[in-house]
Amino acid sequence: MRIDMGGHLPKEAVSWTATTSTLFMLPLYKPVIQFYKPSPLNDMCMSRDVLRQSLIAVLSKCPLVFARVTAQPDRSLVLEYNPENSNNPVLEFHNATVSYADLETRGFRLSDVSSNGLNMPVEDGMFTESFESPLLKFKVSFLSDGGVALYSTRHHVLFDGNALFSFVSNWARCTRMLAQNQVPIPPEMSLVQCLNKTGSPKPAEITVDTTQAFSGIVAAIKHAMDPNNMRSCVFSIAASEIKRLKQQTMDSGLLLQGEWVSSNNVLTAFIAHHITRANMDACVYERGPWVVYNSLDMRRLLGLPLRGIGSPLFTVNCLVSYDELMDAKHIFQVAYRVRKCVERCTNGYLQDANDWIAASYKELVKDGIQEPWNHMSFTMLDSNARNLGVSCMDKIPVYDADFGAGRPEMVRSLDNISNYVIALPSPQSDAYHLHVCLEGPAMNALMADPGWNSLCSLMCDS
Repeated sequence: MRIDMGGHLPKEAVSWTATTSTLFMLPLYKPVIQFYKPSPLNDMCMSRDVLRQSLIAVLSKCPLVFARVTAQPDRSLVLEYNPENSNNPVLEFHNATVSYADLETRGFRLSDVSSNGLNMPVEDGMFTESFESPLLKFKVSFLSDGGVALYSTRHHVLFDGNALFSFVSNWARCTRMLAQNQVPIPPEMSLVQCLNKTGSPKPAEITVDTTQAFSGIVAAIKHAMDPNNMRSCVFSIAASEIKRLKQQTMDSGLLLQGEWVSSNNVLTAFIAHHITRANMDACVYERGPWVVYNSLDMRRLLGLPLRGIGSPLFTVNCLVSYDELMDAKHIFQVAYRVRKCVERCTNGYLQDANDWIAASYKELVKDGIQEPWNHMSFTMLDSNARNLGVSCMDKIPVYDADFGAGRPEMVRSLDNISNYVIALPSPQSDAYHLHVCLEGPAMNALMADPGWNSLCSLMCDS
């Protein structure tokens, strides 16, 4: 059962001015899936009618979701609302033959999601530029033993991970409130006027190519790899181990008085040490320095709502030498280096980056390009180079979506980008779940690494 939610929009859902925080994104789809254990309450709290009505309620407060970013004759960019847009959000229901118990026994493997029809493939691929593709899609699969799987995929043009999980949490809250005959509260939205400044410095992390669309950019930078040889695994590392490494970094003598490192800085350094080595030991990449990228949520620094809609992400790059990567004793030094790179991203620096993005979009529009975000390329995606991306999502409401029968028991990211690691919290927040995608030989080398295995346990191998 598939429902186009556009016909349910209220008349007051009018156009909104595009925001710099909305425009700052990766032009690709990012899927996740949340698993709910069997419960007698699922039939009532997560039925088709209940979920449809509550999604209408929460979407009616978010006209941004139903908009299409378009270029205007005056070079402005606006989000135009039209209830007949074919890229309206989609809600789909599915009766699955697989049980929650079977999925749990196999560690909620990523391959089981697709083989059992729990996903919603994007017809033109993850990097689609189709003007008609929905920006937000949900699929609710009712499992054979009473469990539920909620698959969500969104275009990064409107939602980053924080925004998506916050949106689903608001959807769940609306469901609970409607069940109590209460009026749903609209979610926080980060909507500000798009700035029209020029002359801001170009951030080194961004590349603009006005000669081709994003698909062409991606095709040009692809490392010679066989997509069928990609391997995605999920590992678990205890939060206590990261805390121990953090304390060792603080005690290493590298830090000056008053300086500090975060758990995410240390986790990034640990991941970088082992995954870059695995790539080089397996001869997937030649030996040499690597650039390690951290995704940084700009909401707090820019004063935006912390659970707001949008995609205000920035990638912070840190160059790590070959010698530092090969010696585990340098993990503390790499963690400190990552911290110093993050510190340069002050609110002024990030605001300048936003201004530069907005000005660049307007210049592209002036040249007749209608979808300028498809001409933005983040150098983190350049797989010809030795690049490693790490996104730590431990402060995102990954498990807050309680529709009335309880929170999800497990969450999986379904990204399939090589040398990109997503760190999600465990349900009890006592561990990090590391979603790692590598070429087959590199993954084999990683899983044979004693240092990695001493702290990380394999949860599932797809």
